[in-house]
Amino acid sequence: MKRSLSLLTFLLLFISKGDATEPALTTDTIRAFPLEERELGLRLNYNRINDTIDIFDLKQKELGTTSNFGTIGDANGIDLTVAYGANVYYDLFYNYERLNLHYIDSILHNNKNDLFVKVNVYRNPMAFFETVTADLGFVRNSADDLDIKDRTQLNKMIQKVNPIPGLSVDGHILSYKGKKLVYLSAKTNKPVSPFVRIGNLEDNSFYMRLLTGFHYETNIIGLYTGLKYTKINTLVTIEPHEEKGMIEDMQKLGYTPVNLDRSEKSWSFGFTYTVEFSRLIFDFNYEYLTIWGRGDDIKKTDDNHIIKSALSYIVNEDFLVFLGGKMMIHQFNGVIPYLYNKYTKNKYTKKYGYAQVGFVYNFDTSKLLKQ
Repeated sequence: MKRSLSLLTFLLLFISKGDATEPALTTDTIRAFPLEERELGLRLNYNRINDTIDIFDLKQKELGTTSNFGTIGDANGIDLTVAYGANVYYDLFYNYERLNLHYIDSILHNNKNDLFVKVNVYRNPMAFFETVTADLGFVRNSADDLDIKDRTQLNKMIQKVNPIPGLSVDGHILSYKGKKLVYLSAKTNKPVSPFVRIGNLEDNSFYMRLLTGFHYETNIIGLYTGLKYTKINTLVTIEPHEEKGMIEDMQKLGYTPVNLDRSEKSWSFGFTYTVEFSRLIFDFNYEYLTIWGRGDDIKKTDDNHIIKSALSYIVNEDFLVFLGGKMMIHQFNGVIPYLYNKYTKNKYTKKYGYAQVGFVYNFDTSKLLKQ
């Protein structure tokens, strides 16, 4: 990137239609224009929502109590993106997000890994739509097993996912129709406390996104559409599974592990807008997402609206700091697919979002190679 063109190279194809320069990374990785060759961008931000940091006023109006299956409360985490303009034909993007969600009186730690290549399909600075690019990617969400041990929530979960009338758990004691059963650990010979485990939490998706855009002075506008195929895994069991006597007794009562594995497809459409004024940059992204391929037992909320915005301050030609936010009209529907199932579907009429603060750093690796 030509540093003599100064800060506008963060996001603009300059007014000169004949010698336009692609913008560097700002706060959004969904972008119609490719990076310049050998340009490396780094973005790091912190995400948070709680009673104090609630930019969308969601806590009281939308979230309610987190003691119910499917309801999400406070959240915090980090988001790291690395982007590299490999050559004039393609760019590489990698995003890692760690989001810690208050979920069913516990903390669910979701790890998102998103890797895609941006292919420069068409480039004509003289045309109205100056560029066409395609993103080909893979994204994976996963979390450690979630163990439900609180007595009240545990019994609610047992009756919700696999109802057995008269069955309840209180500490070490499993009760059923007047009988009280206690199971001893095969390893320690001490009583064990039954609990519900939500395990195998993951989804894996392949996607393709087609983007186009144009610029005018210090404004960049992009349009995009995409398709995604997702495979989802979730298994709900009563533990500890190594205590065969307990598992055998539960099976006799009619209990079996609940397998929530499935697949789904989604289509998205969105637009992006970036503008620079004075020493500030404003990024905006709206996306509509619709989902199909779900079974009749989980059809409830099959779409989402995702809105992201950020205001950045230009510290120097390489460095931005920003404040922003992300809001989803239907929680994480289609965003973290494994969270949606037949037991949580009624919770996905709620909005959810969080605030963000972070920085973006861009530099030209070709200059480093010359040194």
